Amino acid sequence: KSLEEFLILPVAGKDSDPSWFGFPIAVKPDAPFTRDQMTRSLETNKIGTRLVFAGNLLRQPAYEGYPHRVVGTLTNTDFVMNQVFWIGVYPGLTNEMLDYIAQSMLQFANTAKAGLQVV
Repeated sequence: KSLEEFLILPVAGKDSDPSWFGFPIAVKPDAPFTRDQMTRSLETNKIGTRLVFAGNLLRQPAYEGYPHRVVGTLTNTDFVMNQVFWIGVYPGLTNEMLDYIAQSMLQFANTAKAGLQVV
């Protein structure tokens, strides 16, 4: 939560009861680091990350020349494709593990915010 200056965190919708299989995190475009830099740092610290599936499918080469209809600019779809990643979750995560993830993210973000070189 202390990184909301740089990240957009998921919020469960009203009257919903999500079954989280992953925790999506978006890096804001004006953050002092990129999504790729953050995921590399997390992976270096043995914290698994994944990109959001295929992203904007219309940007995938397999769909080039395939007939389709587009409504709007797909700005949000491109944002998700370029800025969002997942951290996996499961019931076996301990508070110690969650603290390690949070501390790794905080340390990375503070390094980047201080203008120091990040991976």
